[in-house]
Amino acid sequence: DDDEAEALRVFQTPAFAALCGQIFRRLFRVYGIIYSSFFGTLEALGMAPHLNTTFKHFMFFCTEFGLLPEREIEPLEVLVKPIRKKYYLSKQPSSSK
Repeated sequence: DDDEAEALRVFQTPAFAALCGQIFRRLFRVYGIIYSSFFGTLEALGMAPHLNTTFKHFMFFCTEFGLLPEREIEPLEVLVKPIRKKYYLSKQPSSSK
């Protein structure tokens, strides 16, 4: 199908990759605002585990595809470091048989 071929061509361009990177950097900043300004409220409402889970999945995806430069991650390094550690451990081959 021509539409499908065109979509695949567009998705493989540097401009699309740059746009995706920009979107994910902005989403990361939104998470930063939520954690710094609204975490107490979310915790009181019992929603903190949901936020933590979505952030973990977001970071796994960003780490897998290299979507966030290190300088962007620094403000939330306290949250990101343990998540990245889990991610890298999950990527290692299992040694148990």
